[in-house]
Amino acid sequence: METTALLQEMETYAEAHNVPILNANGRRFYAQFIREAQPHRILELGTAIGYSALLTLSLAPADCTVDTVELDEERYAIAQANFARTPLGTRVTQYLGDAGDVAERLAQEGRTFDFIFLDAAKAQYPDYFRKVTPMLAAGGTLVADNVLFRGYVLHPVMMPRRFETIVGRLQAYLQLANTPPYQTEIFSRGDGLARTRRMTDAKGGTE
Repeated sequence: METTALLQEMETYAEAHNVPILNANGRRFYAQFIREAQPHRILELGTAIGYSALLTLSLAPADCTVDTVELDEERYAIAQANFARTPLGTRVTQYLGDAGDVAERLAQEGRTFDFIFLDAAKAQYPDYFRKVTPMLAAGGTLVADNVLFRGYVLHPVMMPRRFETIVGRLQAYLQLANTPPYQTEIFSRGDGLARTRRMTDAKGGTE
């Protein structure tokens, strides 16, 4: 199936079934990040129905591969079916399980990635950061979705008490993501995207 048509179909499905995928504003920024980074090895935590993985592959170099992790069995199966509908799906490796556990295993295997996308459990973002950054290549890019969580991360005074934990964890994530050698920009359109880069010195080493 032609990729653009499949992505549009997946957008419609996500809206009808309340599946969290990149929203329209987030997609524009995310597409820009991929075009600028031109990644070849990507790790994604949070497959959902496979939308962002296929969007990524439609924009990335032809040799790009995506390793993607999903905890929910039903969404894993839906993503698997979507990947089977396009040749791009042959460049996806799926993992069913807890994102943190799988990330830990991949790190132990010595895997490296030049682009990492976080779109899984928001309260676990600090833990994910610690587990995936050892795999991020020097000069690589880490993008996290929903980092502003309805605006409460920047304006906690307006926050209902039931969101205190998740907002606190996202604030901790952003603090980690701005600790050297990492530098982070926040793009506030949609629910907030954070782009983190692992900086390198003039000789190509990590600062």
